Amino acid sequence: MNQSNHSPMVMGVAIYLPHQYGRLLATAEDVDHLNPTWDEWRAVCDETKRNLRSIGIEPIDILFDLDAFEKYRAERGLKNVGGTRADYVAEQLRNQQSAISDQQSDTGSHL
Repeated sequence: MNQSNHSPMVMGVAIYLPHQYGRLLATAEDVDHLNPTWDEWRAVCDETKRNLRSIGIEPIDILFDLDAFEKYRAERGLKNVGGTRADYVAEQLRNQQSAISDQQSDTGSHL
């Protein structure tokens, strides 16, 4: 198969808000797995995105609003741990891609 005929593989990347990062650290049950400051997290995030691109995966920034995440967790009875945060980001990416697909379908039907 020709790779150029397919959409690139994508991966959602959580983009934490600087003013919410302290609260994330205070509420995460796996705080020992998180960077101690937003600046350190941002540097690691940027490096991770470069590494993903180097292996052919396009990182998609997903704004991680802690208020929305807390609601997501509460509705599902989930803990604030890495797996839950990753699942939340994956769901947000699916929702974003679905909305884009719907917009493209709507636009195409009016041509």
